[in-house]
Amino acid sequence: MDAASSRVVETSFNGQWVAKLILACYIGILLSSSADNSVAQVPQTPTFQFKDAKTPAESVDSIKLLERALELTQTALGPEDSAVGELAYRLAQRYDDAGDYDRAILLYERCLAIDEKVFGPEHPSVGDCLNDLAIVYDELQNYDEALSLYRRSLAIAEKTYGKEHPEVATTLCNMADLYREKSQYAEALRVGQRSLHIREKALGPEHPDVADSLYTLAEIYREMGDSTQAMRMAERSLTIAEKDLRPDHPIVAECLSTLAEIQADRRDYDQAILSHRRALAINEKISGPEHPDVFRSLSSLAQVYAITGDLKRSISILGDLSSRQRRYLARHFQTSSWMVASRVADVFRSSAEILQTLCAAGATKTTDSIAANAAENSALNKAFWEEVQAARAAMEADHQIKAGQLYSQYQSVQAQLTRLPQKEADQGTRDARRLELESELNRIITELGQRVGFVAEKVLEQSLSLAAIARSLPAQSALVDVVQYRRYDFAAKTNQWKEQRYAAYLTFPLAANSTNASVERVDLGEAAAIHEVVELVCKRMAAGQYAAKDLAAALLRLSQVVYAPLAPHLTNVSHLIVCPDGHLGRLPFEMLPVGDKFLVEEKTISYVTSGREVAWLAQTNSPKSKVQSPRSVVMGNPDFDLDLTKEPSAQGKEGLTQRSEVDQSLSRPAGSAATKLLSRDYRGGKFASLPGSEEEAKSVAALLGGGCVLRLGKDAREAELKAVASPRVLHLATHGFFLSDQELKRTNGLRDSWTENLGTRWNASLPGVGWENPMVRCGIALAGANHAKQITNAFAEDGLLTGLEASLLNLQGTELVILSACDSGSGEVKIGEGVMSLRRAFRIAGAETVLASHWKVNDKATSQLMTEFIRRWRSGEPRAKAWRAAQLSLLRSKAFLNPYFWAAFTLTGDWR
Repeated sequence: MDAASSRVVETSFNGQWVAKLILACYIGILLSSSADNSVAQVPQTPTFQFKDAKTPAESVDSIKLLERALELTQTALGPEDSAVGELAYRLAQRYDDAGDYDRAILLYERCLAIDEKVFGPEHPSVGDCLNDLAIVYDELQNYDEALSLYRRSLAIAEKTYGKEHPEVATTLCNMADLYREKSQYAEALRVGQRSLHIREKALGPEHPDVADSLYTLAEIYREMGDSTQAMRMAERSLTIAEKDLRPDHPIVAECLSTLAEIQADRRDYDQAILSHRRALAINEKISGPEHPDVFRSLSSLAQVYAITGDLKRSISILGDLSSRQRRYLARHFQTSSWMVASRVADVFRSSAEILQTLCAAGATKTTDSIAANAAENSALNKAFWEEVQAARAAMEADHQIKAGQLYSQYQSVQAQLTRLPQKEADQGTRDARRLELESELNRIITELGQRVGFVAEKVLEQSLSLAAIARSLPAQSALVDVVQYRRYDFAAKTNQWKEQRYAAYLTFPLAANSTNASVERVDLGEAAAIHEVVELVCKRMAAGQYAAKDLAAALLRLSQVVYAPLAPHLTNVSHLIVCPDGHLGRLPFEMLPVGDKFLVEEKTISYVTSGREVAWLAQTNSPKSKVQSPRSVVMGNPDFDLDLTKEPSAQGKEGLTQRSEVDQSLSRPAGSAATKLLSRDYRGGKFASLPGSEEEAKSVAALLGGGCVLRLGKDAREAELKAVASPRVLHLATHGFFLSDQELKRTNGLRDSWTENLGTRWNASLPGVGWENPMVRCGIALAGANHAKQITNAFAEDGLLTGLEASLLNLQGTELVILSACDSGSGEVKIGEGVMSLRRAFRIAGAETVLASHWKVNDKATSQLMTEFIRRWRSGEPRAKAWRAAQLSLLRSKAFLNPYFWAAFTLTGDWR
């Protein structure tokens, strides 16, 4: 639970009575608006803040009020005054209540920094902030970080209040729940019982705080298998909550949810359903239909129906849940850092995994509708983060919408407000300027809010049905949607999540006059065995050991496990549209052996990131309908040893724009903190020259014609690439890199950069979190890359374009990006999102089709491959067909017949 709402505000106003009056008014309004109107009818309320708002509208009003108060207070008193910290703390609580975890963390971090500086590291206000920040990490299942923060908070509370104080009990109760989530039951029980003892002694046996400890202990006993003790405590907690709190209080909902779980364990399913539905109604009333608490209630309800055998109702609820989660993610993914977005997606994925488990169980019971539901769930939810980011990139590149300009204006005005007390000595002039800047800031915030809603609407209006996807499939094709999931054991009371598995959903073109998609679900077995073989294949190919004796056997094994089960359903299919998941995203299906041939010899193969992409492509009139520039850009054989510090600016050269709007957004206002866009784990290296790539670049440029811009050697620079705006084709023939085995270290993001990070798409990492966006761990090398470690300015040209920077390019309408580079397709595997790699980055930036490699490639073979592909495509062949023909040309040659040479690249996106 959140810390007490009666935090002490120790503010030094320095005679600024106007600011003091403003702050007092805003806090007074806030406290009066959040007070429980029924307090006169109930004897007691919790000592901790827990969702003060009683409706979603009240929550929104509270957030607006606090945001305005924070703006005025930090302008009047400066950004580091304790009053600013107090308001940041209260606003963080409201964002947490609303399920906006990213903003909550950023604000808690700011409050923590201010309180530690003003009051010292052991002040009770610091302890409150640590406790509430831990709660957010706990909700995101970042248990280690949460536990560390809880321990610090507990130490402060014990030192300040003594070991028998209710403040101590609050943190202990939170810790007990965390230990339960980590399955450390002995410690959970010890800490939970201590929390209960303190609260009963200090507050009495029927205080709402006691109900909080009781339902926490009930959950612990339940998972320990003691249903009798669990039921006793759950019933007692509900009795106290219903007596002392209003009937729609969130603590009542928590008690009901806990009781429902125990009732289900005891096979009292009717009562469990009633309890879950009561909890759901309360959560929907308080938080609205699209909130994580509501999602948990729906998921639990679906599980009970599944246990009782009512699969139809269970699947219906899971479908409703999936739709609500998409709406939530469409809003929050736009402003979330990758760390928070990743965590939230992981938490939400459990409901999809339950559906996959139901489908696997029902596969033998002639339940075709279950397979269709599961296939649709995967098609609509996979790679959703990429979709939101791509939609936002398109919005920022749209000059009519001007979102990129608005983000820059927001940062600039915010910086001017912060510096105003130092720049304007005259009070009258300062006040007039402040009003002017605040008016401008409110206008920008309003417009940005409208654009966030615009992106959400654009994403959600594309939420299609499986039938629409099937209707969009080309003739003689099949969508092969591979899904990795954890099997859920409905019979288990603890440790319900079992082994990881793979399944594939085959969706075929919709028959004439039909409304129901034809779907086949194929089980591919346990993931561990598949991962082992994929890892061997990737290891051999990455090392160039294509003649290794165990490689052929490994490829045959993969074909037997992954493709052989699908083959009987694909006899009349000539084009496989593969949507991989997990580690199978690292595997080019083209090189799987089928009899005495390779799969590429039998089928045309292309890749998509989600099934939704099939329908979107069908909605465009022509694959060239969005092209903004007829010119193409080709770069090859960069001069990696170029000393960029001695070179003039590359901007403004003939053939490229001066500077793209997106690139300008990387510049920060004077005095603001910079976020390094290259991994701190990058240790530098010596990139060898690529003379073969120069010949490739020249050949491709000649084939593209039409005034193609060619950049070689010292002209193949990062600044040149960032200045590109929507070329028809972007071809990069150079080295790529990917840093594997990510270490959990804090990146170069600075804690004080919280204001600039709000709402920006380029957030490399969340301040204070030891984790890196995988997009900063992959990239391509350009001129000067061998001296990158010598460049200390975060935004200076260093010769390395990371995936994060690539995602910020303006490639709207670009038909084709060719990453003729080593490891350009390698990246961090994210279940449900694919491989977070350069391929993903260029798709987010707007490229229709990306051709990228999975391992280091021979430059001569690559040159021949790319030249043949471009020749065929330029002559009018569809992209996938032209690519297959180019692969076959190498396969049938004497020098490059091994798949190591021709299977390294895969074509993702528009195959036409």
